[in-house]
Amino acid sequence: MKAWSAGATALLGTGAVIAQTVDEATEPQPGRYDSQITLISMNIPGMPANMMGMMKGVFERKTTICLTPEEVEEGYKDALRKAQDGECRYKRFSAVGGAIDAELVCDTENGEMTMVMQGTGTKTSSDVTMKMNGDMGTGPGSMSMRVQQSRVGDC
Repeated sequence: MKAWSAGATALLGTGAVIAQTVDEATEPQPGRYDSQITLISMNIPGMPANMMGMMKGVFERKTTICLTPEEVEEGYKDALRKAQDGECRYKRFSAVGGAIDAELVCDTENGEMTMVMQGTGTKTSSDVTMKMNGDMGTGPGSMSMRVQQSRVGDC
């Protein structure tokens, strides 16, 4: 599963959104954003304990993205869903008063993956923790990551 980059790419909506609420104060501005992805935990049965360090190297990274006005038109909702592998749909999505709370279900090549996202978002930054549960390719497992982003200027 790809790590999320808030607002990285807009999405042509597919699937129903349940309990969707969004306010203007929580929509990102166009511009250049620095992103830091941190692996918090990983629980994959059968995975040797020393693999956690190797997996940190795979998932943890710093990136820079450029968001156009067209890409931020739908705010965080479509950006969160677009960044995932597979066909995804929301069970719930709320981005109101700076708080982001969402549950996304994706159909992947390994089966259904559920992702709960909670955090904060403003016009120029976000800090979201993602908790994923489902088949990680070797069987049922879970993973938690933190994604922090901040606007650093124009594109």
